[in-house]
Amino acid sequence: MLEHTLSDQERNQILQTIEMFEVITQTQQDDYQSLEILKVAYQKLGKSDDSLRVSQRLAVAYNSAGSYSLALQECEAILAVEPNQPEILAMAGDIESRLLQSGQTVVRAKADHGLIETRGATRKHAEGASLIEIDGRGSGKGRKTISLETAESANEQLAKFLIVQQMFPEDQVNTALAAVNEADKAISGQTLATSLVDRLSRGNEEKNEQVLSALIDRTKFAYVPLEYYDIDRQVGRMLPDSLTINRLFVPFDLISRTIMVAVANPFDNGAREAVEQSLDYTVMWYLAKPATIIKALQDVYRLEARA
Repeated sequence: MLEHTLSDQERNQILQTIEMFEVITQTQQDDYQSLEILKVAYQKLGKSDDSLRVSQRLAVAYNSAGSYSLALQECEAILAVEPNQPEILAMAGDIESRLLQSGQTVVRAKADHGLIETRGATRKHAEGASLIEIDGRGSGKGRKTISLETAESANEQLAKFLIVQQMFPEDQVNTALAAVNEADKAISGQTLATSLVDRLSRGNEEKNEQVLSALIDRTKFAYVPLEYYDIDRQVGRMLPDSLTINRLFVPFDLISRTIMVAVANPFDNGAREAVEQSLDYTVMWYLAKPATIIKALQDVYRLEARA
Protein backbone atom coordinates (compact mmCIF):
# COMPACT_ATOMS: atom_id res chain seq x y z
CA MET A 1 0.00 0.00 0.00
CA LEU A 2 2.82 2.44 0.83
CA GLU A 3 5.59 0.36 -0.74
CA HIS A 4 5.94 2.58 -3.81
CA THR A 5 6.68 5.63 -1.62
CA LEU A 6 9.65 4.02 0.15
CA SER A 7 13.24 4.67 -0.81
CA ASP A 8 15.62 1.71 -1.04
CA GLN A 9 17.20 2.76 2.26
CA GLU A 10 13.81 2.95 4.00
CA ARG A 11 12.76 -0.39 2.59
CA ASN A 12 15.99 -2.06 3.69
CA GLN A 13 15.63 -0.61 7.19
CA ILE A 14 12.06 -1.91 7.45
CA LEU A 15 13.16 -5.35 6.23
CA GLN A 16 15.86 -5.35 8.90
CA THR A 17 13.26 -4.37 11.50
CA ILE A 18 11.01 -7.23 10.39
CA GLU A 19 13.85 -9.73 10.56
CA MET A 20 14.78 -8.70 14.09
CA PHE A 21 11.27 -8.48 15.49
CA GLU A 22 10.25 -11.80 14.00
CA VAL A 23 13.05 -13.32 16.08
CA ILE A 24 12.07 -11.35 19.20
CA THR A 25 8.40 -12.32 18.96
CA GLN A 26 9.20 -15.99 18.43
CA THR A 27 10.93 -16.11 21.81
CA GLN A 28 8.61 -13.58 23.53
CA GLN A 29 5.22 -14.47 22.10
CA ASP A 30 3.21 -12.25 24.47
CA ASP A 31 5.34 -9.18 23.75
CA TYR A 32 2.57 -7.09 22.19
CA GLN A 33 4.81 -4.03 21.86
CA SER A 34 7.08 -5.89 19.44
CA LEU A 35 4.10 -7.43 17.66
CA GLU A 36 2.65 -3.93 17.12
CA ILE A 37 5.92 -2.83 15.52
CA LEU A 38 6.03 -5.94 13.34
CA LYS A 39 2.46 -5.40 12.16
CA VAL A 40 3.13 -1.77 11.19
CA ALA A 41 6.36 -2.76 9.41
CA TYR A 42 4.51 -5.28 7.24
CA GLN A 43 1.80 -2.71 6.54
CA LYS A 44 4.39 -0.20 5.35
CA LEU A 45 5.67 -2.77 2.85
CA GLY A 46 2.16 -3.55 1.69
CA LYS A 47 2.39 -7.16 2.93
CA SER A 48 -1.24 -7.53 3.97
CA ASP A 49 -1.12 -11.31 4.51
CA ASP A 50 1.83 -11.02 6.90
CA SER A 51 0.22 -8.07 8.64
CA LEU A 52 -2.96 -10.08 9.15
CA ARG A 53 -0.94 -13.02 10.52
CA VAL A 54 0.74 -10.75 13.06
CA SER A 55 -2.61 -9.17 13.92
CA GLN A 56 -3.87 -12.63 14.92
CA ARG A 57 -0.87 -13.11 17.21
CA LEU A 58 -1.41 -9.62 18.58
CA ALA A 59 -5.03 -10.40 19.46
CA VAL A 60 -3.88 -13.46 21.41
CA ALA A 61 -1.15 -11.45 23.19
CA TYR A 62 -3.57 -8.69 24.20
CA ASN A 63 -6.07 -11.27 25.41
CA SER A 64 -3.40 -13.05 27.48
CA ALA A 65 -2.38 -9.72 29.05
CA GLY A 66 -5.99 -8.95 29.99
CA SER A 67 -6.22 -6.04 27.54
CA TYR A 68 -9.60 -7.25 26.29
CA SER A 69 -10.70 -4.11 24.47
CA LEU A 70 -7.49 -4.03 22.42
CA ALA A 71 -7.81 -7.77 21.73
CA LEU A 72 -11.39 -7.25 20.57
CA GLN A 73 -10.29 -4.44 18.28
CA GLU A 74 -7.75 -6.76 16.62
CA CYS A 75 -10.38 -9.50 16.29
CA GLU A 76 -12.78 -7.11 14.60
CA ALA A 77 -10.08 -5.93 12.18
CA ILE A 78 -9.25 -9.53 11.27
CA LEU A 79 -12.89 -10.51 10.81
CA ALA A 80 -13.44 -7.53 8.52
CA VAL A 81 -10.98 -9.18 6.13
CA GLU A 82 -11.62 -12.86 6.89
CA PRO A 83 -15.09 -13.12 8.48
CA ASN A 84 -15.14 -16.91 8.88
CA GLN A 85 -12.12 -17.57 11.07
CA PRO A 86 -13.45 -19.87 13.83
CA GLU A 87 -10.67 -19.17 16.36
CA ILE A 88 -11.02 -15.41 16.00
CA LEU A 89 -14.82 -15.61 16.13
CA ALA A 90 -14.56 -17.67 19.31
CA MET A 91 -12.09 -15.25 20.89
CA ALA A 92 -14.23 -12.23 20.03
CA GLY A 93 -17.31 -13.90 21.49
CA ASP A 94 -15.47 -14.84 24.67
CA ILE A 95 -14.15 -11.28 25.10
CA GLU A 96 -17.57 -9.74 24.57
CA SER A 97 -19.03 -12.14 27.15
CA ARG A 98 -16.34 -11.14 29.66
CA LEU A 99 -17.08 -7.47 29.17
CA LEU A 100 -20.84 -7.94 29.37
CA GLN A 101 -20.54 -10.10 32.49
CA SER A 102 -18.55 -7.33 34.12
CA GLY A 103 -21.62 -5.11 33.76
CA GLN A 104 -19.89 -2.67 31.43
CA THR A 105 -20.25 -1.85 27.79
CA VAL A 106 -17.25 -2.33 25.54
CA VAL A 107 -16.77 1.42 25.26
CA ARG A 108 -16.86 1.89 29.04
CA ALA A 109 -14.48 -1.02 29.51
CA LYS A 110 -11.95 0.68 27.26
CA ALA A 111 -12.14 3.91 29.21
CA ASP A 112 -12.13 2.30 32.64
CA HIS A 113 -9.02 0.29 31.88
CA GLY A 114 -7.20 3.40 30.69
CA LEU A 115 -6.70 1.86 27.25
CA ILE A 116 -7.30 4.44 24.54
CA GLU A 117 -7.57 2.83 21.14
CA THR A 118 -6.12 5.61 18.99
CA ARG A 119 -2.47 5.36 17.95
CA GLY A 120 -0.11 7.26 20.23
CA ALA A 121 -2.25 6.88 23.36
CA THR A 122 -1.04 5.41 26.61
CA ARG A 123 -1.03 1.63 26.83
CA LYS A 124 -0.28 -0.25 30.02
CA HIS A 125 0.78 -3.79 30.82
CA ALA A 126 -1.54 -5.77 33.04
CA GLU A 127 1.28 -5.88 35.57
CA GLY A 128 4.28 -3.66 36.22
CA ALA A 129 2.62 -0.65 34.60
CA SER A 130 4.45 1.79 36.83
CA LEU A 131 7.71 0.94 35.07
CA ILE A 132 6.45 0.84 31.52
CA GLU A 133 3.93 3.46 30.58
CA ILE A 134 4.32 3.85 26.85
CA ASP A 135 3.44 7.27 25.52
CA GLY A 136 5.86 9.39 23.55
CA ARG A 137 3.54 12.32 22.92
CA GLY A 138 4.85 15.58 24.26
CA SER A 139 1.41 17.22 24.49
CA GLY A 140 3.02 20.57 23.89
CA LYS A 141 5.28 20.32 26.95
CA GLY A 142 8.80 21.63 26.88
CA ARG A 143 11.78 19.38 27.38
CA LYS A 144 12.35 18.33 30.94
CA THR A 145 15.67 19.21 32.54
CA ILE A 146 17.47 16.12 33.83
CA SER A 147 19.45 16.57 37.02
CA LEU A 148 22.40 14.57 38.32
CA GLU A 149 20.33 13.65 41.36
CA THR A 150 17.84 11.66 39.28
CA ALA A 151 20.73 9.78 37.65
CA GLU A 152 22.09 8.87 41.06
CA SER A 153 18.62 7.88 42.23
CA ALA A 154 18.22 5.55 39.24
CA ASN A 155 21.58 3.93 39.96
CA GLU A 156 20.59 3.51 43.60
CA GLN A 157 17.34 1.77 42.64
CA LEU A 158 19.24 -0.56 40.34
CA ALA A 159 21.78 -1.23 43.09
CA LYS A 160 19.00 -2.15 45.55
CA PHE A 161 17.51 -4.51 42.98
CA LEU A 162 20.87 -6.25 42.46
CA ILE A 163 21.34 -6.64 46.23
CA VAL A 164 17.81 -7.96 46.84
CA GLN A 165 18.18 -10.42 43.96
CA GLN A 166 21.57 -11.48 45.42
CA MET A 167 23.30 -10.90 42.11
CA PHE A 168 26.37 -9.46 43.84
CA PRO A 169 27.49 -9.03 47.46
CA GLU A 170 26.13 -5.86 49.06
CA ASP A 171 29.53 -4.36 49.82
CA GLN A 172 30.64 -4.94 46.22
CA VAL A 173 27.49 -3.23 44.87
CA ASN A 174 27.88 -0.24 47.20
CA THR A 175 31.53 0.21 46.23
CA ALA A 176 30.69 0.05 42.53
CA LEU A 177 27.74 2.42 43.00
CA ALA A 178 29.93 5.05 44.63
CA ALA A 179 32.50 4.72 41.85
CA VAL A 180 29.89 4.99 39.08
CA ASN A 181 28.24 8.06 40.62
CA GLU A 182 31.61 9.74 41.05
CA ALA A 183 32.66 8.95 37.48
CA ASP A 184 29.39 10.25 36.05
CA LYS A 185 29.86 13.60 37.78
CA ALA A 186 32.80 14.19 35.45
CA ILE A 187 30.99 13.32 32.21
CA SER A 188 31.89 15.63 29.36
CA GLY A 189 30.68 15.77 25.79
CA GLN A 190 33.38 13.30 24.76
CA THR A 191 32.75 10.42 27.18
CA LEU A 192 29.84 8.12 27.90
CA ALA A 193 28.18 7.40 31.21
CA THR A 194 29.22 4.33 33.19
CA SER A 195 27.02 1.27 33.56
CA LEU A 196 26.71 -0.11 37.09
CA VAL A 197 26.01 -3.61 35.76
CA ASP A 198 29.03 -3.48 33.45
CA ARG A 199 31.27 -2.30 36.25
CA LEU A 200 30.11 -5.13 38.51
CA SER A 201 30.22 -7.84 35.86
CA ARG A 202 33.60 -6.82 34.44
CA GLY A 203 33.10 -8.73 31.21
CA ASN A 204 31.49 -11.79 32.82
CA GLU A 205 28.94 -12.62 30.11
CA GLU A 206 27.15 -15.24 32.20
CA LYS A 207 26.60 -12.75 35.01
CA ASN A 208 25.40 -10.14 32.52
CA GLU A 209 22.85 -12.62 31.19
CA GLN A 210 21.62 -13.40 34.72
CA VAL A 211 21.14 -9.71 35.53
CA LEU A 212 19.37 -9.07 32.23
CA SER A 213 17.03 -12.02 32.77
CA ALA A 214 16.15 -10.80 36.27
CA LEU A 215 15.49 -7.27 35.00
CA ILE A 216 13.21 -8.56 32.24
CA ASP A 217 11.24 -10.62 34.78
CA ARG A 218 10.91 -7.62 37.09
CA THR A 219 10.09 -4.87 34.60
CA LYS A 220 8.35 -6.79 31.79
CA PHE A 221 10.46 -4.87 29.27
CA ALA A 222 11.11 -6.73 26.03
CA TYR A 223 14.72 -7.57 25.19
CA VAL A 224 16.35 -6.38 21.96
CA PRO A 225 19.65 -7.90 20.69
CA LEU A 226 21.00 -4.49 19.75
CA GLU A 227 24.36 -5.91 18.65
CA TYR A 228 22.69 -7.22 15.48
CA TYR A 229 20.99 -3.93 14.65
CA ASP A 230 22.31 -1.39 12.15
CA ILE A 231 21.25 1.89 13.77
CA ASP A 232 20.65 4.89 11.56
CA ARG A 233 22.73 7.73 13.04
CA GLN A 234 19.88 10.19 12.48
CA VAL A 235 17.55 8.02 14.56
CA GLY A 236 20.23 7.44 17.19
CA ARG A 237 20.62 11.19 17.68
CA MET A 238 16.94 12.06 17.98
CA LEU A 239 17.34 12.55 21.74
CA PRO A 240 19.48 15.20 23.47
CA ASP A 241 22.93 14.19 24.71
CA SER A 242 21.71 14.41 28.31
CA LEU A 243 19.56 11.35 27.61
CA THR A 244 21.89 9.35 25.37
CA ILE A 245 25.50 10.01 26.34
CA ASN A 246 24.66 10.78 29.97
CA ARG A 247 21.99 8.13 30.58
CA LEU A 248 22.81 5.34 28.10
CA PHE A 249 19.52 5.57 26.21
CA VAL A 250 19.66 4.79 22.49
CA PRO A 251 16.84 5.21 19.96
CA PHE A 252 17.38 2.34 17.51
CA ASP A 253 14.46 2.39 15.11
CA LEU A 254 11.56 4.51 13.90
CA ILE A 255 8.44 2.96 12.36
CA SER A 256 5.63 5.32 11.41
CA ARG A 257 4.89 7.33 14.59
CA THR A 258 6.61 4.86 16.92
CA ILE A 259 10.20 5.18 18.10
CA MET A 260 12.00 2.30 19.83
CA VAL A 261 14.44 3.11 22.62
CA ALA A 262 16.82 0.69 24.33
CA VAL A 263 17.93 1.32 27.93
CA ALA A 264 20.52 -0.15 30.24
CA ASN A 265 18.76 0.86 33.47
CA PRO A 266 14.95 0.47 33.35
CA PHE A 267 14.64 2.14 36.77
CA ASP A 268 15.68 5.49 35.30
CA ASN A 269 12.12 6.86 35.43
CA GLY A 270 13.16 10.51 35.33
CA ALA A 271 15.01 10.08 32.04
CA ARG A 272 12.20 8.03 30.54
CA GLU A 273 9.71 10.75 31.37
CA ALA A 274 12.01 13.28 29.72
CA VAL A 275 12.19 11.13 26.58
CA GLU A 276 8.42 11.06 26.37
CA GLN A 277 8.29 14.84 26.74
CA SER A 278 11.05 15.37 24.18
CA LEU A 279 9.54 13.40 21.32
CA ASP A 280 6.28 13.71 19.43
CA TYR A 281 6.20 9.95 18.94
CA THR A 282 4.86 6.89 20.68
CA VAL A 283 7.81 5.45 22.63
CA MET A 284 8.37 1.73 23.07
CA TRP A 285 10.92 0.64 25.63
CA TYR A 286 13.40 -2.22 25.36
CA LEU A 287 16.21 -3.61 27.47
CA ALA A 288 19.60 -4.26 25.92
CA LYS A 289 22.98 -5.29 27.28
CA PRO A 290 24.80 -2.22 28.61
CA ALA A 291 27.89 -3.10 26.57
CA THR A 292 25.88 -3.13 23.33
CA ILE A 293 24.26 0.20 24.20
CA ILE A 294 27.68 1.71 24.86
CA LYS A 295 29.00 0.31 21.56
CA ALA A 296 25.96 1.66 19.69
CA LEU A 297 26.42 5.13 21.18
CA GLN A 298 30.13 5.05 20.38
CA ASP A 299 29.23 4.38 16.75
CA VAL A 300 26.48 7.02 16.64
CA TYR A 301 28.53 9.78 18.31
CA ARG A 302 32.00 8.49 17.44
CA LEU A 303 32.95 8.59 21.11
CA GLU A 304 35.10 6.52 23.40
CA ALA A 305 33.58 4.66 26.35
CA ARG A 306 34.86 5.51 29.82
CA ALA A 307 37.43 3.01 30.97
